Amino acid sequence: MMQALNTEMQVLRIRTEIQDKVQKSIDKNQKEYILREQMKVIREELGESGPLEESERFRNEVEKLDAPEDIKETIRAEIRRFANLGYNNSESSVVRNYIETMLSLPWNRVSRDKNDIRNAEKILERDHYGLEDVKKRVLEFLAVRSMAGAAPSPILCLVGPPGTGKTSIAKSMAEAMNRTYVRICLGGVRDEAEIRGHRKTYLASMPGRFIQGLREAKVSNPLMLLDEIDKIGSDYKGDPSAALLEVLDSAQNNRFVDHFIEKPVDLSKVVFVATANTTETIPRPLLDRMEVIEISSYTEVEK
Repeated sequence: MMQALNTEMQVLRIRTEIQDKVQKSIDKNQKEYILREQMKVIREELGESGPLEESERFRNEVEKLDAPEDIKETIRAEIRRFANLGYNNSESSVVRNYIETMLSLPWNRVSRDKNDIRNAEKILERDHYGLEDVKKRVLEFLAVRSMAGAAPSPILCLVGPPGTGKTSIAKSMAEAMNRTYVRICLGGVRDEAEIRGHRKTYLASMPGRFIQGLREAKVSNPLMLLDEIDKIGSDYKGDPSAALLEVLDSAQNNRFVDHFIEKPVDLSKVVFVATANTTETIPRPLLDRMEVIEISSYTEVEK
């Protein structure tokens, strides 16, 4: 009889402990719910938006985004994660930055090419005096591109002294092709993360310069000018010229993976034009991927 009473008392004690824990959990959840609702009202009064409101806005933007389905699913997963994070959680800013970057990329958005060689010749003649051999080579490049269609095109490298019109030739090419012009300055770049991006786990992480260039262009087929490619360096943070090999290689750049994005990005539609003052300091593997066009300085009569 006593054993049966002891058993019942133990069962009753366990039930009581469980009920107490459940009640504490309910009280805590109710308290959190009331506080969150108060914070929500306060933010609305201040004109600020919380994670839930922002996540809803992000979901609407994902549905409008012209991107592959696997990219959309990745963004949706990050939005769900962002919605579950607290407003003051330090990780929420990292996730928000990643979502905004993914939403701002022009995944399938392209501009329509213009293949009018006569118009391109007029633009080059309008913008540049002399440089007949250079303009002829640029027109040949544009003509071959218009005939080859989607075939990979060579990467032009305009080599010459400062002030001879290398950058303006690239601008004229972009206008003639109806491409968005984006300039990426590589002079003094020594960190490989400038090309491949930083890991998104860091608080101040950001994508590499090519992904930022696509965000600026708002289309996935701009003309990117790689300015001062001969002044790129290397140190203990890696070799940026080695990372550039993947970007400029037509066999690999259709699935370029930035460390921040962590998803393949197609760079094969981009037209790359590089500028340099000399070819002597350009790494040989990088130089082999480019077609060099020499630009001589103007004579006194031409000036």
